[in-house]
Amino acid sequence: MKRLISLLLAVIIALSVSISCFAAEKCSCDIEPVVFVHGFGTHPLYLNYGEKDQRQVFPPDTKAIVESMPDILSLLFNLTVTKNYDRAADDLNSIADKMLGYLACDENGNSKYNVGIEHHDLPTEDHHKGTDYSFTVFNGEQADKDQYLFYYDFRIDPVDAAKQLKEYVNHIKKLTGHNKVKIACHSEGNTVVSSYLYLYGCKDVSRVIFLSPAYKGLSLIGNMLIGNVTLNDKKNPLFLYFEQMLGINPRNYFEELIINSVRDYGLYPNLFNALDEFFDAEFDYVFYTKLTEIFCTMPCIWAFCPDEYYKSAKAHVFGNDSKYKTFIDKIDYYHYNVQCNLEKTLNKCLKNGMTLAICCGYNISSIPIVDGAETQSDMLIDTEYMSIGARCADIGTTLKATIKNKYFSPDLLVDASTCLYPEYTWFIKNQMHSQFTKGYEKFVTELLLCKSQPTLSNMKQYQQFMVNDKNENLIPVK
Repeated sequence: MKRLISLLLAVIIALSVSISCFAAEKCSCDIEPVVFVHGFGTHPLYLNYGEKDQRQVFPPDTKAIVESMPDILSLLFNLTVTKNYDRAADDLNSIADKMLGYLACDENGNSKYNVGIEHHDLPTEDHHKGTDYSFTVFNGEQADKDQYLFYYDFRIDPVDAAKQLKEYVNHIKKLTGHNKVKIACHSEGNTVVSSYLYLYGCKDVSRVIFLSPAYKGLSLIGNMLIGNVTLNDKKNPLFLYFEQMLGINPRNYFEELIINSVRDYGLYPNLFNALDEFFDAEFDYVFYTKLTEIFCTMPCIWAFCPDEYYKSAKAHVFGNDSKYKTFIDKIDYYHYNVQCNLEKTLNKCLKNGMTLAICCGYNISSIPIVDGAETQSDMLIDTEYMSIGARCADIGTTLKATIKNKYFSPDLLVDASTCLYPEYTWFIKNQMHSQFTKGYEKFVTELLLCKSQPTLSNMKQYQQFMVNDKNENLIPVK
């Protein structure tokens, strides 16, 4: 009996110590830690990571670039001089294989080679800063100190990545002593977070900031997957697109020199005419060989396909080939459950106490190699999709403001009244897809620190439609 009593006392004491220790680890600040979920291609991929023959395969390393140089020179020669487009197509396939081949997944959507991201141990240091927090993205070690970065293989199914994110969120909660976290997500990261919210709800998440979100897809990807790629009547727009991409915020003299040389010496018509003829003659061959093998077996690519293209795209790429059944089942789950139910998922989370904000770029066309590229975008993702429903003027046109509408952009390019959440959605003019100016980072910081649901009313220092000035400060669009 004494032994039993002693054992019970020992258990009680142990539990008491555990409970008191757990309580002591609870954080007293009212600002939850921030988890940041990056987008496509942010984290390098390695072949045989951790082994003696480890090498970086994405972005391509020097070895891959050097090995591809003969094919690159041959491609340019066959495009512009001999106009031997069959040879040019073979050159392009060879370049794709050498520089991107290791990204390929198999017919089930799993990595075809022993390729993955660099291993990152779960964080062991509680460095969340409460009210001293400042959102930063692409500045190396400081970004790691300002928020908790979630690392994942960007090729995989967003639903699988969301399951990894669930484990990461649980760890950060335990590490920091908070019951919930806040999440900021960019580009593809939004497909992962929307999958997370669909699977697990918001019981562990107090707020999500959706940045340049890809959760509704990209018309660019949709068109490419159905084979709608052409440069007919798009030579000037394509050149202007690249000129705009480098010219909105020119980074150095070398970029300006290239753009000015190509424009002033009339070099671009020959190249774009050759590309147009090449696409017309060889696109199906190139698409159904290396491009399909490398990209169309990545589940993430199909998460970028908007609903209106999805069925046609599957038929165009896979036909009735039964070997892709497992892959199609996987991408169908994301598409029909996560993407198609996004509005329902977000509404449910808001009802259960989560808050959110959406940030979109506009006034830039997407890459003009497909029909419909004149839509408003951030150079990649359609503003309509990012905002979940904004009515947008085509590039070069304006909307007609027939009634008083406080959600109308002053430049008459965007009507935000048709968004799912017009009060919670902001638009940055000329904001490129992965552009994070100091003014934009400050804005996102304020969205994360806002004491309640961020709205146009309680974020009065920021207008719904803004643009970066020459000092990278956000100012109202006029």
